[in-house]
Amino acid sequence: MIISRNAPIAIRGIAYSLKVSKDRVKDRVLLALDKTPLHGYDLLQALPDEVGKPQLTTLYRWLHEMESEGLVESEIQPGPHGPDRRVYELGPRGETRLREILRNSIDVVLHFYDSYRHTAATYFYDVLDVPEIERVEGRILFAAFPGLKERDLRTIEYLSERNSGAPLDILGDCTLVSRTRLPFREMKGDICDIAVPNEALAEVWLSGVPERNALPRAIAECKRVLVEGGILKIIAPFAFFEEPAEPSLGEFIRVTATHLFPELGVVEGNDVGTVIEANFTKCGAFETFPGLVVFWAVKK
Repeated sequence: MIISRNAPIAIRGIAYSLKVSKDRVKDRVLLALDKTPLHGYDLLQALPDEVGKPQLTTLYRWLHEMESEGLVESEIQPGPHGPDRRVYELGPRGETRLREILRNSIDVVLHFYDSYRHTAATYFYDVLDVPEIERVEGRILFAAFPGLKERDLRTIEYLSERNSGAPLDILGDCTLVSRTRLPFREMKGDICDIAVPNEALAEVWLSGVPERNALPRAIAECKRVLVEGGILKIIAPFAFFEEPAEPSLGEFIRVTATHLFPELGVVEGNDVGTVIEANFTKCGAFETFPGLVVFWAVKK
């Protein structure tokens, strides 16, 4: 039976394509070489079926490209039972590419977990306000890190309704909210330099946590612009307080994202809490559902 390598085939009613993606093969080669050096035939056998297997001559051509790109290195070594053979190992840029693969993979997992979590929880906006904290009337500022997402629009709508339909001040890129009918005002500046006088805002809401090195300045700036009795709220999508207890997959994702890829928004809750406590005497935090933490503080 002859099957064209690019033709889809059906197995038990499911269509499969035998088309081979060069980029996916290259990434899988790097993952295989991260375990041990291999020669071309062993690399071909190491490729999983879902990636597809190129012809051996094609694989060698791609390996040559990868070597010229610095992704892999090779040398001729004596064969155990025959002629010499070329053995490949990770090159200087291979480690960098593996790190990119790891970061992108964690980002995808966090994205879908966050979507699942919000879909599963119908009461999120019912618990955002701390009952024992008395709100003051006035302007509300909203900012999102690293930027506004579709889900933030629901929070903006909630805050506007709660403030008698008054427009919110939005800090940062307002393109997304400008496509809606939500009332808002674009605020100039950034979270470390908000373009309003002292004690001008009743509430500041942050969706996500500012970058670690900017967090102390950001919290101090939020305190500056709040009126007496004003409230700061930070909705942290991935904040954790307990020390890692065991080398589980979840703990690996948490520790790796926190320390290697802080831009993904995973934070150690105690670190954020310490910065807030240094600026506010009345503050706290509560977890709405696993990992989703709301930090709050009141200016006194």
